[in-house]
Amino acid sequence: MVLLYLIDGYNLLYSSFREWIEKFGLENARQFLINFLRSYKRKFIIVFDGREEFPNYPIENVIFTKGKSADDYIKEFIRNYKNPSEIIVVSNDKSIVNYAKMLKVKTISTSEFLKERKNKEIREEKINSDEITKEIMKEWGLT
Repeated sequence: MVLLYLIDGYNLLYSSFREWIEKFGLENARQFLINFLRSYKRKFIIVFDGREEFPNYPIENVIFTKGKSADDYIKEFIRNYKNPSEIIVVSNDKSIVNYAKMLKVKTISTSEFLKERKNKEIREEKINSDEITKEIMKEWGLT
């Protein structure tokens, strides 16, 4: 069974990467987060509120909800997914977490998700998330 991480994008960004937002601005911090997640080598969908200006975002597993809240999109997604036992919702938002639990969908907090990711890297890939951040920053010419 392949697990799908369904991630509340701004919830993860603001709860765990606020320093990126303050240092580099929201646009760059969001792109850093997307790149960070892509390096995870796990199946994920990250959902952000709104953003009409990104009608065809170039990465298929990044969703901008275009006029509906990310919360509503996530709830609708898990309600309609054919195998909810294959989803892990990543959010600290109580309404999303409670809704997911009501549908017997597994949830983890943003800090648990990042801890799991870091532990997996240490065990399997020996990659440090700080190194990934530095590489992304270097690639973007921000260091």
